[in-house]
Amino acid sequence: MARVTTTPCQAELTWINGGRGVVFRGPDRVIATLTFDVDPDGRISAIHNVANPDKLHAVADGTRHELA
Repeated sequence: MARVTTTPCQAELTWINGGRGVVFRGPDRVIATLTFDVDPDGRISAIHNVANPDKLHAVADGTRHELA
């Protein structure tokens, strides 16, 4: 049987690359981000997930802005 361990994670709504997104943070690092493409009617048309640690450095080091 495989052993599974879990790490506490916090999800935070924020702006990423000029659009709304979600940042998932663990105790000591950013784990992943989700960003959304929205169609002219305001519906989500695509969801983008980034979990590559090399690409997440900009998010981890960047300025955070809360959604209004």
